[in-house]
Amino acid sequence: MNKIYSMLGIARKGGKISIGYDVTVLDIKDKKSVLVLLAEDASDKTKKNTQFMCDKYGIKYVEYGEKEALGESLGKGMVSVVSIKDTNIASYLLNNL
Repeated sequence: MNKIYSMLGIARKGGKISIGYDVTVLDIKDKKSVLVLLAEDASDKTKKNTQFMCDKYGIKYVEYGEKEALGESLGKGMVSVVSIKDTNIASYLLNNL
């Protein structure tokens, strides 16, 4: 497992992330989200809708990893969208992508 997935696991334990599209959209609207991570193999509709919300609210987003690997690092099934709510974790992820 690489640094990114390890950090996501730690962030999840610390309650610093939200997992899934609906919760991420709520985080974006509530200005809780600092960074949004999109799985590279997420559906086009999910990508388009997430990118629209991020652009609308000025939230940075990046595409990284695959749904299965993201889910595994977070102790879930497949995960397409993750909201990072901590600035330190977000900058760590961006610096190591």
